[in-house]
Amino acid sequence: MLRPILFLASIATIPIANCQTILFQEDFEEPVSTFALNTSDVGSMAAGANTWLINAIYSGGDGLANCLGFEIPFTIPSTSGQPSGISATNGNYLHTASVEAVNSGVLCCSFGAADGFCTDPGNHFARMTSDVSTTGANGTTLSFWWLCQGGTANYGEVYYSTDGGSAWTLITTPVAQYRNRSSWAEQVISMPAFDDQATLRFGFRFVNGSSFTGAADPGFGIDDVRITVDTSVPAEITTGIMLTTELCEGGTFDLPYSAQGQFSAGNVFSVELSDGAGDFTSPLIIGSVMTDASGSIVCTLPLGIEPGSAYRVRVVSSAPAVIGAANVQDISISVAPSAGDDASIQVCGSDASFPLFDLLGGAPSTCGSWIGPDAQPFSGVFDPSMDPAGSYTFTTDCPGACPQDVSEVLVDVVNALGAGNDVTEAICGNDASFTPYQYIAGGATTGQFFYQGQPFPLPDFTEPGVYEMTYVVAGSSICPADSALFEFTVLAPPNAGTSLNFTICITEDPVELITLLGNADTDGTWVGPSGGPFDGTLIPGTSMSGLYTYTVVGEAPCADAQAFVAVVIDPCAGIAENGQGRVQMDWSGQRGTAHDVTLRNEGRVERVSLFDGAGKVLHVPSFRQQGARLVVDLTNAATGMYTLVVEAEQRVGVVRLVHDGR
Repeated sequence: MLRPILFLASIATIPIANCQTILFQEDFEEPVSTFALNTSDVGSMAAGANTWLINAIYSGGDGLANCLGFEIPFTIPSTSGQPSGISATNGNYLHTASVEAVNSGVLCCSFGAADGFCTDPGNHFARMTSDVSTTGANGTTLSFWWLCQGGTANYGEVYYSTDGGSAWTLITTPVAQYRNRSSWAEQVISMPAFDDQATLRFGFRFVNGSSFTGAADPGFGIDDVRITVDTSVPAEITTGIMLTTELCEGGTFDLPYSAQGQFSAGNVFSVELSDGAGDFTSPLIIGSVMTDASGSIVCTLPLGIEPGSAYRVRVVSSAPAVIGAANVQDISISVAPSAGDDASIQVCGSDASFPLFDLLGGAPSTCGSWIGPDAQPFSGVFDPSMDPAGSYTFTTDCPGACPQDVSEVLVDVVNALGAGNDVTEAICGNDASFTPYQYIAGGATTGQFFYQGQPFPLPDFTEPGVYEMTYVVAGSSICPADSALFEFTVLAPPNAGTSLNFTICITEDPVELITLLGNADTDGTWVGPSGGPFDGTLIPGTSMSGLYTYTVVGEAPCADAQAFVAVVIDPCAGIAENGQGRVQMDWSGQRGTAHDVTLRNEGRVERVSLFDGAGKVLHVPSFRQQGARLVVDLTNAATGMYTLVVEAEQRVGVVRLVHDGR
C-alpha cells in the first residue's frame, strides 16, 4: 500500500517512468484519507439520498426502500472488480452509495436515482483536503481510475481549484460527464491551467438529476488518484493548414496536425470547432482518431450549425490531455438552404385561395419554385375551387455551394356538403310516398329540415296549405354549414267517391249513379260499359249491365280520381230451378255444345237471351225449336252456370243451366 505523498518544499519528489514525477497519490488504503467526503462545494449536499464512502466492498445485495410510507424491494448489482493496473487491486476505493442501500447493509458502489417522488435530486462532492504545489512545473497531469454507469442525468464530474478549494472549475476536456461505463477505466488529464500553481486541488462530484430517461448502477467510483508533472519534452499539438476554408453544414474535410512529445498508445486526437466568433468556451468535436502520432483527421460539420465566417478549429488529445493552438485561418460555414418541413392539409372546395409556402414547417428559404401534381410549374397559390388535389413540391434554388432542398405539401380537397338550390314545389295531399328529401336539388341528402325553427314535427302534408321549411346540411372542421329554402304548396286531391257493385231490377226507376259513390266531387264525367260517354243516369229498361267509370280531373300534380260502379240489371222474372214462369220449361242437359230445353206449354219461341252468373247479358245464342223441344247452341261459351231467358208469344220463361265448355 502507498501512502499519499504531498509535493512540499521540504519533501523530495519521486520520479517515475516517462520522465514524470509523482506529486500526490491516494489509493484509499490508509485509515486516514486525504479526501474530505460529502462537502458542500459547488452547491453540493452534505446529506441526502446518496453519500460518499471509502471501503473495499464490491458485492451487491437486496434491500427495502421506504417510499411514501411503502416498503419497495430493490436489488443492487455487484460492482465490477478492478483490473491489475490499479495499485491495490480490489482494495479500498472512493465511491458513491445509496443511503437506502447502506441502511440495508449493501455497501458497494451504487446510487439512488432521483425520480422526484421518493428520491430527490442532489449533488455530492468529495475533494482533496491539502494543496499540491506545481510552481515551476510543466505538464501537470491528473490521473485516476473510475467507473460510473449512471444515466443522462446521473454522472460524475471532475473539478480543479487553484486557490486552495475556495473556487472550483469543471474540467470538460477530454470528458465533461463520466457515465455509461460499468467497468474500471483510467483517465489522464493534462491542462496548462494545472501548471505553476501553488495551491492546486482536485475534487469529484456526483450529479444526481431526475432520471426519467433511465439510470443504472454503479454510481461514481474513484481509485488511484495521482498528480504528476512532466520533466520531459512537453506534449504539444500544432494545427495544420486547411485546403479550403469555405465549407457547408454537413460537409467533410481533412485537418492535418503535428504532435510533439510523448502521447500514450490509447491517446485520442480530437478536432474541436469554435463558435462563429472563434470562441472555444463550448467547443464542438467534429472528428477524432486514436493514435499517438501526427497525421490528419476527417472532420464532419453537423447539420443545423449556425452560419458564420469566423469559425476556428483546434486539435486536443486525451492521454495526456493537451489542447493545441487554434488554426490561423477564419473558416466560413454556410447553412444549406431549407425547403422547410413537409406538410399536409385538408381544404374545403369553397375556401379562398392561399399560398402553399405558408404551410411549410421549419424555416424554409424563400428562394425556390413549385411543381404541381401534373409535373408542371405552379404559381404557389392554391385555389381550392380550381386546382387539383395532390402533391405539390417546393425546390430551393438559392445561391451558394450547398446542396438544394426539396419539400412536399399534400393537399386534399374536400367537396363541400351543400344544401343545394332553393325549392318551390306543389304536391298533392294524397301523395302517400311524399318526403321532402326527394326534392333536394343538387345538395347532400344528409341534412335536417326545420319547420318554424324546429326539426320536428314537420308539417302534415295531407292538409292543403303553403309550408316553408329550411334545409340545413351540417358543416365540418373543413367546410361550413349550408342551407336552402323549401316552399311546398299542398293541393287537395280530387274525390271520385267509393267504387261499388250495384244490382237493379230491369223494371225499377232510373238512378243517378253519383248518388251511389258517397261524397264525390260533382264536376266529374262518366264513361259507360261500351267505352262511350254516359250522362250519369242509369235507366234499367234501356241501359246495359257493365262497368260505369266516374272520373274527376285533378289539379297538377294531383292525379285524376276514378270510381267504378259495376251494374247488374236483373230481369227479376222469378228465376227458379224448376223453371217456374209464364213459359214453363225444363233444362234437359247438354249434348256437344248444344243444350236441350223442354217446353211444357208450347208456343212459338221468338227470342232467347243468355246471362252469366252476375246477371250480365252475354249474347243472343242461336236456337231451333222442334215442337216442345228447344235446342240452344252455346258454342264458344265458357264453362259455368248461366241463366237462359226465353220469350214466346209475349210470355217469358227462365231456366238455369250448367255449360261444359271444354
